[in-house]
Amino acid sequence: MNVFNAQNAPRATVLIPAYNEASVIKATLAKVCADMHPGEFEIIVIANACHDDTADVASAACPAATVLSTSTPGKTNALRLGLAQANSSIFVFLDADLLVDTDTLRALIAPLENGTAMASFGRMNIDLTGCSAFVKSFYAAWSQSPYMQNGKFGGLFAMTQKGLERALPLPDLIADDEYFSRHFSASEKTLVNNVSFTAHPPRSLPDLFKVRKRVRRGTQQLKQMNILPRQDGVQSSAPSALKSLVLNPTKWTALMTYVGLSLSVRAALAFEKPVSGFKWERDDSSRSFIQQKEF
Repeated sequence: MNVFNAQNAPRATVLIPAYNEASVIKATLAKVCADMHPGEFEIIVIANACHDDTADVASAACPAATVLSTSTPGKTNALRLGLAQANSSIFVFLDADLLVDTDTLRALIAPLENGTAMASFGRMNIDLTGCSAFVKSFYAAWSQSPYMQNGKFGGLFAMTQKGLERALPLPDLIADDEYFSRHFSASEKTLVNNVSFTAHPPRSLPDLFKVRKRVRRGTQQLKQMNILPRQDGVQSSAPSALKSLVLNPTKWTALMTYVGLSLSVRAALAFEKPVSGFKWERDDSSRSFIQQKEF
């Protein structure tokens, strides 16, 4: 990270790693920058190993943003490059396919500015418009998990420089949001109730299967790397969420869908041959939906 003058520094640096996001990055930046005061936030977009014109679209959409490009794939590599250019002491991490306005950023960093927390996050809303019945059924169960009920540390979250330093050096990994989250106790991170964002999940079962494989692979990777376990008790309360679904007959279809897909993902990974190098299983169907919705 750069050495900066606190008096002239932006309130926060917003880091947006982007891999082939030309179809959505314009809308993302337009939303973020629409009500931003000059110099209030530093925006850094990192186009990593893109095969499209993500960098050019980002530069045109927000001339005030710093746009970096690298041929090296990997989200955490992109974050390292962005952090090296940052000129503030608060960092906002934003996925390139999420539409978040400036007021949301202000609310997100407020607890960090006043010193009541080292990390902050909000709630994730799920837009299931256009999704298959199977996908809707899966998310009906998944949304009942403590991971969702207690807010979503992922997609959009923020932390102070002191908090970030706990997680440095940032290794190459898949589950970057979970990696960061595990470095804070429940008392050190805060759910900002008036902060929320809308995620667009996969449209079909095959796309959902790819995404869940990535999630599971990321969790396994953290375990292999001996990354410390969660300190907020969320994982230990997962069985109670499953029990509540079992006791509610109207949720049995959702429960069976969730369990069935989870077991299928575990089985697929168990028989998967090791892959050398970078592997990122992404759903592109949601990007197409966002593009149609916004333009």
